[in-house]
Amino acid sequence: MDFHHPLVRSVLLPLVLALVATGVLRFTAGSRWAGAGLGVALLAAALAVVGWQPRPGSLTEKLPWVVIAATLLALLLEAVRASRWLQWIVASAAWALALAALGVASLPAGALTWVIGAAALAAVLHARDDNADAPALLAVAGFGLAAVAMTAASLLLFELALGGAVATAGIALWLWPQPRIAFGAAGRVVAVLTWLALAHATARLTQAPHTALALLALVFAVGPLMTWWHPAAPAWASPLWRAAVAALLAVGGVALTVRAVDAPAPAPGAAQEDPYYTPRW
Repeated sequence: MDFHHPLVRSVLLPLVLALVATGVLRFTAGSRWAGAGLGVALLAAALAVVGWQPRPGSLTEKLPWVVIAATLLALLLEAVRASRWLQWIVASAAWALALAALGVASLPAGALTWVIGAAALAAVLHARDDNADAPALLAVAGFGLAAVAMTAASLLLFELALGGAVATAGIALWLWPQPRIAFGAAGRVVAVLTWLALAHATARLTQAPHTALALLALVFAVGPLMTWWHPAAPAWASPLWRAAVAALLAVGGVALTVRAVDAPAPAPGAAQEDPYYTPRW
């Protein structure tokens, strides 16, 4: 088996690690810590694709550092049993630091990006930790981001987003059809911060329109918005409707990207950050 094959490092590796690491933590540390297996899978996938640079220079080289910081932060919040309000405050502050490290086009653009990220964090942290709603929406947003990155001609970001989506889907399997773990701060904080960093990189390095990425970010708000709009929906209908709306938003983001990208060539100025390579499919 070629362990450097894109399908191995972006699909098989994160899926197996998410399932195995979560299972090991569940039986050794308890269900509350099992969600930390997602951080292990996300970090391994990032290192397999990007590699490790002790002194990162480009935006993509900084992404594994963001995943490491997000994982440690998530573990700290889980260890102190932080309230959801405190989780949001700390994670939002971490998102601001991540934007400062990754770089923004301008101060207004950075402020708007932070607001969108803080709203996404609030939506995911609002979700229950004993069902598959939060990881399922995260997986849909991840697959949508992977499709947008591929359409915008960034195979590197496509692999990273795909690995994150597959790993999150693996966590969702531990919560469906019956919850066997708790998807608390140890999992959801690192999942959202990693997705936001990848979406920001996609916005900076490719021709993907910001409206497409904003549609993908709306996926996180599907749960709270639909609960507010129709709180008396039948138990069987609510997850189905949420999944359908989330999928439509993701498809809409991809469609906007297809329309905006005129040629498959990388965006000007992105060659040094995201060098083109030919994957061996």
